[in-house]
Amino acid sequence: MLGLGAAKPVSGQAEGLVSCSAARVFEYIADQFFDNYPKWCPQVVELEQLSAPPVGIGSRGRQVTRDRGIDSESTFEVTRFESPEKLEIKGATEPFRSSYEFHREDEGTTRVSFTFELEELDLVMRPFQKLIRVALQDGATQTIENIKNLLEEQPA
Repeated sequence: MLGLGAAKPVSGQAEGLVSCSAARVFEYIADQFFDNYPKWCPQVVELEQLSAPPVGIGSRGRQVTRDRGIDSESTFEVTRFESPEKLEIKGATEPFRSSYEFHREDEGTTRVSFTFELEELDLVMRPFQKLIRVALQDGATQTIENIKNLLEEQPA
């Protein structure tokens, strides 16, 4: 045996301060997820809500993302929906998890944390784990910047 057990998850994580209330951040990201997700994640070229509104635990969606000209389709499910603190989405057809956490800093400021995790890598992708980790980290940082810019540019 070559000792090729299950690979450890690979993730990227970032956080930033957004100048608006935690309730407003949660509304924009979680409650209005299917309307706003493509705005902060430009890789999403198709997004479909598969379950009836409103968004909550068990809500399902389908997305097509385009990265470097390659389209990938996946379905996902909301696994945590804790207003106004947390939204978590888990891939149903692909082994990923994304998590958004919101912490009130003061009356008009919210700390937003985002984590994207690939729960497993195909055996052929394992040699590229460091490159994948860097790409996920860059993507997490860009996600936080996009969310911050979108929320701070909008009237309350």
